[in-house]
Amino acid sequence: MNELERIVREATKLVADRSPFLLATVVRVSGSSYRRPGARMLVAGDRWLSGCVSGGCLEGDVMLRGEHRCRDGAVVVTYDSTTEDGEPWGVGLGCNGVVDVLLERVEAGATHDALAFAGACFAEETTGTLVTVIRSTASAVPVGARLAFGPPCALARPVTDPAARAAIERAARGPAGVVELDAAGITVLVEKIAPSPQLFVLGGGHDAVPLVTLAKSVGFRVTVAGPVIRQGSRFAAADRVLSTGGATDRLRALIDAAAEPYVVIMHHQRTPDRDALAAALASRARYIGVLGPARRTRDLLAELGRGPGDDPRIHAPIGLDLGAETPEQIALSVVGELQAVARRAQGGKLRDRARPLHAGLAMAVLAAGGSRRLGRPKQLVEFDGAPLVRRVATACIEARSGPVCVVLGAHAGAVAPALGDLGVALVANDGWEEGIASSIRAAVRWAEASKADALLIALADQPLITVEHLTALRNAWLAGAPIAASRFSGVVGAPAVFDRSRWDALSRLEGDQGAGRLLRAESVAAIDWAGGAIDVDTVDDVRALDSHAPAHPPSC
Repeated sequence: MNELERIVREATKLVADRSPFLLATVVRVSGSSYRRPGARMLVAGDRWLSGCVSGGCLEGDVMLRGEHRCRDGAVVVTYDSTTEDGEPWGVGLGCNGVVDVLLERVEAGATHDALAFAGACFAEETTGTLVTVIRSTASAVPVGARLAFGPPCALARPVTDPAARAAIERAARGPAGVVELDAAGITVLVEKIAPSPQLFVLGGGHDAVPLVTLAKSVGFRVTVAGPVIRQGSRFAAADRVLSTGGATDRLRALIDAAAEPYVVIMHHQRTPDRDALAAALASRARYIGVLGPARRTRDLLAELGRGPGDDPRIHAPIGLDLGAETPEQIALSVVGELQAVARRAQGGKLRDRARPLHAGLAMAVLAAGGSRRLGRPKQLVEFDGAPLVRRVATACIEARSGPVCVVLGAHAGAVAPALGDLGVALVANDGWEEGIASSIRAAVRWAEASKADALLIALADQPLITVEHLTALRNAWLAGAPIAASRFSGVVGAPAVFDRSRWDALSRLEGDQGAGRLLRAESVAAIDWAGGAIDVDTVDDVRALDSHAPAHPPSC
């Protein structure tokens, strides 16, 4: 289970025991910090129970002084380590940043709104949105008041002011992060609360034991399953141990019921491995790892009528290259790869990164055009069961790199509903008739307000956009490229990532000219992407889309 699930579990025990407790939540960060907004720490009296709000710098101060500081109600405390004038809080922050921490005391027997809502999300295996007031000049809206959107949950301290509620509801439809709602006189933290990823370890051999234990320790819920699981007591760390009797339909149903499923296949027997691989390929699994040599997996795929490159979810050989040999070392290699895939990280050495550890990437989908050549909004053309604009926005969200906005213009009234409940910001471009430059400028303004370090620009009419390609562009920027762009059909274009140092040049663009001049610079890292050659401008383009529909489930 993830950190928040552990905190919910511990808080539930305190409520049952009628013990008061303190909850500390990181709500805003500026500069460098070990933890990001949403990190929490649970304290009961002088006992630390679960979670943390820093790398060890702030926890002692929270435990010693936290309850005293919030004795009159919820309060946000600012810890600033950017000056050299000493340590006014009596703690040593080694991160050179500013961290705002919300402190809340919960009375004996009472529940906490954020933890109650998180528990509801976990129980229903669904994602919800929690909005917390972290600054207020409105007397009717106290700091610590909340609204929740998702599974039903009664809040003890809801926002009741109509104007504030309306503003919060709009913010909740956008991306996670700190949002200034100046018209309502409040600042809020928008959080997306999701259950832990689930790992399905298919096979019950001795080498599965350290994998289960380690995966559990880093935040995965773990199910061990196989045709027959002998000595299930060895998997005490697992959440479930199941003998399926070879019923792959049951196995697939279990995987598909998880909000974020990962699969590792390690029966060490050909037939069970092949059957498990077939079930995993037909499922919603984000990751499918197969223990053993690559050639063996290729043979299994061939028996299933698949090729080795048909599905990017397959990882074989499994794991990161750590020189692993023992079961424990192999488990470390596999769990490292699982963590990297879950966070869309490269899994390389941090010292090789040119950007800061928590460098922020904002992502903008340009969808403001008038679609004159097509004669109807191309943003709403259906492909693989979804409008193009929703498909592109979903890929950006699932890349998990930062906040996502969609720039709207000509057909805003029709395009906005197609985005539904996606957590994206809607940016209005009233000057869309000028051309694409106006949308780029609008995206830059939004990225500046989001305090991002780089901006990825994607187009709403690129149907073959993938999470993997977006991640490759981000990784090229993280490695130091000031611009990382897509190369296809002999040209370099969108999607493309622009470092903050290039935003002034983007802001000076005019008319219907995109960023072509910037993309032709020698410093641009060009990432090959054949899918970029397919876009939608004409009726013939729409007719040709069916031939490009994916042959397998999406990777996430």
